[in-house]
Amino acid sequence: MLLNKDLEKVLKVTTSLSNEHDYTKLLMEILEDGLDISNADGGTLYLLNDDKLDFFFMITKSQGIKKGGNLERIDLPPIDINSSSVAAYCARAKKIINVADVYKDSEFNWEGPKKYDSITGYHTKSVLVLPLMDRDENVLGVMQLINSSKDNEIVEFSKDIETVVYSLSSLSGVLLNNMQLYDNIKALLDSFVNAMVKAIESRTPYNAFHTINVARICSEFVDYLNLKGYENISKDDKEELVLAAMLHDVGKMIIPLNILNKATRFEGKIDNMLLRYKLINACINNKYLSNEISKEEYDKEIEFITNANDFIIKLDKSSFLSEDDLKYINILKDKSYNTNYGILKIFEDDEIEDALIKKGTLTQGERAEIEKHVVYTKEILQDIKFGKKYSNVKDIASKHHEYLDGSGYPNHIKGDELPLLVRMITIVDIYESLVSTDRPYKKPMSNEKALFILKEMVKEGKLDERLVNIFCELKA
Repeated sequence: MLLNKDLEKVLKVTTSLSNEHDYTKLLMEILEDGLDISNADGGTLYLLNDDKLDFFFMITKSQGIKKGGNLERIDLPPIDINSSSVAAYCARAKKIINVADVYKDSEFNWEGPKKYDSITGYHTKSVLVLPLMDRDENVLGVMQLINSSKDNEIVEFSKDIETVVYSLSSLSGVLLNNMQLYDNIKALLDSFVNAMVKAIESRTPYNAFHTINVARICSEFVDYLNLKGYENISKDDKEELVLAAMLHDVGKMIIPLNILNKATRFEGKIDNMLLRYKLINACINNKYLSNEISKEEYDKEIEFITNANDFIIKLDKSSFLSEDDLKYINILKDKSYNTNYGILKIFEDDEIEDALIKKGTLTQGERAEIEKHVVYTKEILQDIKFGKKYSNVKDIASKHHEYLDGSGYPNHIKGDELPLLVRMITIVDIYESLVSTDRPYKKPMSNEKALFILKEMVKEGKLDERLVNIFCELKA
């Protein structure tokens, strides 16, 4: 009957291995079940870490002690695996140790328990110590149970109890092995993501903290939504959103640097343009000195080229094109000079396209190339096996420029096709871009102005009104 009853507890733990994702809670339950099955008063679960047994969870019922796990921290030093401690010996020898009375035993070193007894007034008698091992019989920790009782008397741990508790310790080994595998896979994924982020951000000095900031603000957004009761976003969904935020601009690794790092309208061209104007100026001087033009014509031409030169310098660093600018460009674009160096124009054809940029520093062609980064992001992430837990990372990351009204890119998805996490990352990405302090083509926008723009985008039908209002609460 004992085995049948306790087998149910072992089976319960086995089922929990499949259903429970909180490994700390599971390990605590295993020790508590071990105490219950053996009717023991106390127990300790040690985890092996760098040749030391760390105190993970400990219970002493008669003294009301329950520490470790996700409870109060255990303020005890770890046990060296090579020490004379019985727990260390158990780990080294990979053997079960079952002693009826530690004060009568001479085989093992019981200095630790006896010292504990002298300090606390407790009396340690029967002890069962079991190694926690993985499938390859690598020791991962130790379970120690103290003072089994029967009819209010402290008794030796029976062989039946030893068998059942050993089953629990074996389950603990499997659980710890799963934890380590999960932690290793998670660490590998995290290191991969961090390496990708570093690669993205190192390509441009103008976007150094964008990815990290978007991920951080997405995390804050989730926490605020949950705290205020607006949503109930799970821990897994939060991790998925943050991971997607870390990878949302990975496609920028493929964008040419001359486009990605284009800080001004005429970047890469301005020096040649200004040199050309100097040649034009020199040719005007030569014509005047050789009496080909009058003083009046000379003054007029020099004033024109000087004004053009000054205008181009100013326009190069301007991120907006005014109506007056447009009128002046239309005057300049047809102006050319017949010189000893051939026909020299104020604008070459490709320079006119840069000059006519209405907003920012990118031409339509360059902006279209930048917008492809979300397509490249999807292609890069397509072949990465994120597993079921992170199965939506690719979609979240590749849709962060889509708008509710279908005016976004690259696929003009709209409405209900854009799930909650996508709507959230879109808001955060826009906000961070607006307030960013490391963009060369614009000054950082104030928090108030950025929130105002988000609300204007709501009026345009681009962003989720409820989420924007909540985000404004968070950032107000």
